[in-house]
Amino acid sequence: MKPICPNCHSAHVIENTDTSMQSMSEHLCSPKLLVSIGMSVCKYYKINPMIGMVAGGAIATMINLAQQRLMQPPLLKAAILPRYLCSTCQHTFSI
Repeated sequence: MKPICPNCHSAHVIENTDTSMQSMSEHLCSPKLLVSIGMSVCKYYKINPMIGMVAGGAIATMINLAQQRLMQPPLLKAAILPRYLCSTCQHTFSI
């Protein structure tokens, strides 16, 4: 059964999948970015850039492991209510 918008009662409703925050956090915590930041900081302070490369890689690994531990189990992901977007009035809602 297709949901109906509670605002304008239109049947032109699509499921709203907002992954912008997830993809942004994946991009900001990427190993490549953290390694380059570590190297840049070490170059600025006139320290061997290899130390920054190792430190950035270690920090990226720790963040990756922490994110894997904090991931929700599949059953909890299924229990989250889906969000819908009305194509007519641009109203976002959940059922």
